[in-house]
Amino acid sequence: MTATLGDWRRQLAAAPEVDGERLLGSGALVVLSPHPDDETIGCSGLILAAARLGRPVGIVALTDGEGSHPNSVAVPPTRLAAIRAEEQRAAMAALGHASAEWLRLGLPDGASGRNARFAAAAEEVAVFCKHIGASALSAPHPGDPHPDHHSAAALAMAVRRRLPGLRIIFYEVWSRRLDDDVPFRSEELTPFRVRTDVDLKRLALECHASQLGRVVRDDPSGFVLPAWFLQAMDEPVETASWLNMPGEVPGPDHFANLYANGGDPWHVRSSTYERDKRKAAVELLATRNYTRMLEAGCGEGHLTAAILKAGIVQEALAFDRDPTIVARANAMGWDEGARFVEGAMPHAVPDGRFDLVVLSEVLYFLREVDLVRLGVALKERLMDGGHILLISYLGPTDTPLDGRAASDVFLASLGAGVTTLALRETTEYRMELVACPARLAASPNDGGAGPTGEGGFEAAAD
Repeated sequence: MTATLGDWRRQLAAAPEVDGERLLGSGALVVLSPHPDDETIGCSGLILAAARLGRPVGIVALTDGEGSHPNSVAVPPTRLAAIRAEEQRAAMAALGHASAEWLRLGLPDGASGRNARFAAAAEEVAVFCKHIGASALSAPHPGDPHPDHHSAAALAMAVRRRLPGLRIIFYEVWSRRLDDDVPFRSEELTPFRVRTDVDLKRLALECHASQLGRVVRDDPSGFVLPAWFLQAMDEPVETASWLNMPGEVPGPDHFANLYANGGDPWHVRSSTYERDKRKAAVELLATRNYTRMLEAGCGEGHLTAAILKAGIVQEALAFDRDPTIVARANAMGWDEGARFVEGAMPHAVPDGRFDLVVLSEVLYFLREVDLVRLGVALKERLMDGGHILLISYLGPTDTPLDGRAASDVFLASLGAGVTTLALRETTEYRMELVACPARLAASPNDGGAGPTGEGGFEAAAD
């Protein structure tokens, strides 16, 4: 069955609303803009997020938009192209990036993908991304209805093939004029709604005077942004579709084989890295006190035991998908406040209410869709004002998502309002403690615990 735009709009309506920072990664943002103004219309939220973080932004201008008023004598195409390029620079300054870097491809407006120079564009953009230190590349959605937008989306995919770790985030411009029954790509995309500043976006749009009918006076058939479209620009969110990273995550047998015969695949008992990481986690949490903790993917329970021993939590429930390792954890003789059970992310997370959740080097074993589902599951179990500790390995993971990307997708799935309380980053790992906004009401799936978490672990599934 072919997915439609109506299907996609329903997914977007239920998608998390985020502040944009989590989608960018640790580096710069590059935006593919088919025409001067597309970056302002569809990607202002991410551009503003980069400004808040002090990150560089690069704009790849596929065309200079010289075809918007083809019948003008007073403003011929070459002059219009120069005007629109200056308008684009002014708009970027209004969005906080007066010193944005530029790659102007100069492809023909309306026929960028059919031009002979288009074939070399992917390598040019890849080099530009590496030069600017980009961790994210944003481009129009492949279904956005304009040939130059289709070309920009294809270009983003070609750049991904050259830079496999680059985050691709699609934005939408003209899809709002399409009917719900139009076929529209949604496979391999994880939707988010990115907050933007409506006032700053309006200020940037005002810079595109040629597209508002204020520059070219002798071509009444030329393009002008319609009133209904400009009115829609007052919406406080924009669409952002994360293109899922390629590859497959390991299945249950992978972990069963690793743990077989007493296996310690990550050397958690003996390695200096693991001991130092546990010590750092305890130090990061040391000034805080929690009632109930949940740890996912606990292995033999060393981290849970260390946090309990430090007196940071009163009791802990930890789970792992492999029954062998759960049995070993229960046989270790850890603190009596620790309990180890079988469970799996995201569909078999034990029930209960917790004010601390620990996710240590486990998120990159999930795909994007399951990270979003895990976010939903954990929000249902987190007490009001609860905290989540994420520990992300920064080395190669041999999984589709690396540690930082998996952490960012997960935190984005929690929606806006997640705040960082403490952050520690080394060359090997990133440790972040975040607070989630209070819920308005208790979830029906909280095991009867209620908003204060009363009820203990009686509802936890073995």
